Amino acid sequence: MTDYLDLKTNFDDPRVASALDELSFWSSRFGALLLEHLELERGSNVLDIACGAGFPLFELAHAHGPSCRFVGVDLWQPALERAALKLGVYDLPNVSLARADAAHLPLPNTHFDLIVSNLGINNFEQPRAVLAECARVSKSGGRLVLTTNVKGHMQEFYDLFREVLTERWGGKYLDRLAFNEEHRGSRESVTVIVEEAGFAISRIVEDHFHLRFLDGSALFRHFLVRVGFLPGWREVVEPEDEQEVFATLEARLNEVAQREGGLKLTVPMLYVEARRRAAPE
Repeated sequence: MTDYLDLKTNFDDPRVASALDELSFWSSRFGALLLEHLELERGSNVLDIACGAGFPLFELAHAHGPSCRFVGVDLWQPALERAALKLGVYDLPNVSLARADAAHLPLPNTHFDLIVSNLGINNFEQPRAVLAECARVSKSGGRLVLTTNVKGHMQEFYDLFREVLTERWGGKYLDRLAFNEEHRGSRESVTVIVEEAGFAISRIVEDHFHLRFLDGSALFRHFLVRVGFLPGWREVVEPEDEQEVFATLEARLNEVAQREGGLKLTVPMLYVEARRRAAPE
C-alpha cells in the first residue's frame, strides 16, 4: 500500500509546526551533540540561524543565562509563531525572534560572538550565501557552530533503493538517487564552504545514531519521514513509476525487517566549529 504518496503537508497550517515541534527525537540528537561540545561563554551575543520552533535556541538561552543575548531567525512563519508562544511561557527577555532569510540577514555587521545552526546547512537553498552572511555579522574571532547529517545518511535504505531501481529500471534513475544522497555533503565539503566564507575550522566531531522501525511500512508512514525525506525520494523517479517503485521498495524493506527483526538505519552526525578570521587590513 502506497497511500503515503497521497498524503500532503501544508506548511502554512500552524498545526504542522506544532506537530513537528513535538517530533524532537530527530533534531534533539543533533542538538544534544551541539550542546555537549559547545563551550558556554559569558556575555555573548548569539544568533540561531533557522531556529524553527525554538530548538536549540531556547535551550541555549537557558543554559547561558541572562548575561547573553539571543536572536533566532527563520522564514517559516507558523514555526516562529509557535516559538513566540513558548517564549512568552519561558520568560526569556534576552531572546528575540525575527522572520528573515538567512541569505539576507537584516542584522548589523560584526555583531555576534556565536552563530549556531542545528540541521540548517542541508536545507538552505544558498548555503554559501548564508555562510557569507554569517561571516558578515560575526565579530572577528566569533564562533560558528553547525550540526548536520552528512552523506551516508540512512545508508541501509539507500542501498536497497539503489538495488530496487537497478533490478527493474536499470540505470534510468541512478544519477538522481546519487544526487539525492550527495546533496547532504560530507565532512570535507562542509569544511570547504565554511572556510571559503572566512572562517577557520577549530573543531570537528563525528558521531552517529540509529533510527529504528518495525518495517518499511512503518518507515514510510512516520510523519517526519513523510515531511522531511519522502518528497526528495519521490523526486528520484517519474510520477508514472512512483507507485510501482515505492510498492516494490516497501515490500523489500518489509522482507529485510522480517528477516532481521526490524529496520535499523544509520544516521551520521557532524559537529563543525569555526572561528571568524580577521579581515585583512
